[in-house]
Amino acid sequence: MLIDPPVRLTESALENLRLITFPEPFLRVGMRGGTCGGTFVLGFDTKTENDEEYLIENIPVIIDRRELLFVLGTEISYEVQGNGFYLHKPPKV
Repeated sequence: MLIDPPVRLTESALENLRLITFPEPFLRVGMRGGTCGGTFVLGFDTKTENDEEYLIENIPVIIDRRELLFVLGTEISYEVQGNGFYLHKPPKV
């Protein structure tokens, strides 16, 4: 059974992530703050005992188990005009 990764990296995000020398071994995706007023987190980190590890298009990603439900379905993109990475949940079809 094939299971989709919990987050999706767009082609633009993948291209830019592959250009970066990771200062830590993993890309961390998560939430900071409460679920209603929380914000997405994207950064580089080391794995802890609470993390789940994923390999998404050869990018090593970690997500804290306690935050997994909140980031599930998140799309990570890179926008040249905005000059950076963006995390958002696309509308369900």
